[in-house]
Amino acid sequence: MPTIARAPVFSIGAAGLFLAALGMFATQACTRSREDTHARQVAARVRAEFLHAWNSYERYAWGHDALRPLSKTPHDWYGQSLLMTPVDALDTLILMNLNAEAAKAKALIVSNRSFDQDIYVKNFEITIRLLGGLLSNYQLTGDKRLLRLAEDLGNRLLPAFNSPTGLPYVYVNLRTGQVRDPVTNPAETGTLLLEFGALSKLTGKSVFYDKAKRALIETYKRRSPLGLVGQSINVETGAWADTDSHIS
Repeated sequence: MPTIARAPVFSIGAAGLFLAALGMFATQACTRSREDTHARQVAARVRAEFLHAWNSYERYAWGHDALRPLSKTPHDWYGQSLLMTPVDALDTLILMNLNAEAAKAKALIVSNRSFDQDIYVKNFEITIRLLGGLLSNYQLTGDKRLLRLAEDLGNRLLPAFNSPTGLPYVYVNLRTGQVRDPVTNPAETGTLLLEFGALSKLTGKSVFYDKAKRALIETYKRRSPLGLVGQSINVETGAWADTDSHIS
């Protein structure tokens, strides 16, 4: 006898599961759509707030380290500009596709920036802001001038590590290499490997990595039996100046 093709038969349970799955996907799609809309709105607000701050800096403090927002006057951390804000903000300008602003900031940095200045700077702050900023900006743009500036700055910061322990002094003079202030804290001795390590990787020169790694190891060697570090340490003696340990 000829066979008769039959349509597939769904049980009530299977049909219920199928409809439930459709409903779940529809709900997820609606939720995802609302989340995407909200994310776009938040992103637009963040971008607008950033532009407000950047345009104010450009109007009132262009070429200086920072803007005092209440007085609308410029401020330089060490009396001479190191272009803190442009260097620190360039990668954000790039990521936000603010291309005209990014090009103007980069032009300012590569044309006017010289670290040959007779000023004492705080090694830690200059490392995380200027050195880190120059490295990330180079990685995003491929502009070798930014890497050359980063290498020059790194070389000027290296004397900070010339203590008997290898732990860095707080301040270093960018021109003379003289150092001062031997009492520092573990954040400033043990976290420099990120920037100095990246500088070594990008330049092929191991001295930056080696100096920062030694400082990290010397900090680690001085941990307590509980594995904690103190609040402040003398880089010349290696002794803790304050053994309190806290999250800060």
